[in-house]
Amino acid sequence: MDFITMLQLPVLDTNEVLKIAQEIADIERKEERPRMPKVSIRTHCDSASGFFVNYDSQKQVVLLCDIYDRDAQFQYIQVHSISSISLSNINKYGYLLSDGTIPFVPDASEIPTMLQLKKDIYSLELEVKGLSEKEIAIAYKSDETPADLEKFYASKVTSLLKETLSKIAADNLAKEAFTKSISTIDFNLGDKNNSNLEKEVISITIDTSKGLKSFPKAAALQSLIEKGL
Repeated sequence: MDFITMLQLPVLDTNEVLKIAQEIADIERKEERPRMPKVSIRTHCDSASGFFVNYDSQKQVVLLCDIYDRDAQFQYIQVHSISSISLSNINKYGYLLSDGTIPFVPDASEIPTMLQLKKDIYSLELEVKGLSEKEIAIAYKSDETPADLEKFYASKVTSLLKETLSKIAADNLAKEAFTKSISTIDFNLGDKNNSNLEKEVISITIDTSKGLKSFPKAAALQSLIEKGL
């Protein structure tokens, strides 16, 4: 993040910062080599620092962890005692801190070629066949040749579909309804999260209006799909 970009960031309260740190952590923990946010927290009477792992909004507790000489350390901090928060190791997540003002730009290494995207979708088809015991065609629908950012989002949708369809397959009733009703999954990118089933073809739209921030969670996408079965 450069200096000009930093000048676009709005003021956030500590609860908003914790929610964003949680969102970053949820994205990173799925990576092969996660880069969790580094956090320094000052409370009314003490301070703490470490890698952000989890924030429980109901318990109002933050969990920070660190490892020194293979010895793990854990810090549980009550949210009501926090007076300030410092974040680092989140250079590529400025778009989350800006809530749309700063555009999301993926790293070049994260943008798949169309061939790689097709391979990923084919691999997903094979996994779904193993889960559902039925061949289900999956396709990414785009009116034009996808731009790099669209290819990046499409690759993330394949991961989201994998997680969502695994959840459906784990529920016997949902799995039965899904396999009886669906033979094709078409997905595209749009400005809302939506699912529509017609003649065994389910069309899924994933909201990218705020980048990955507007992507549905797997449970929410599962609910959208199951409502139409």
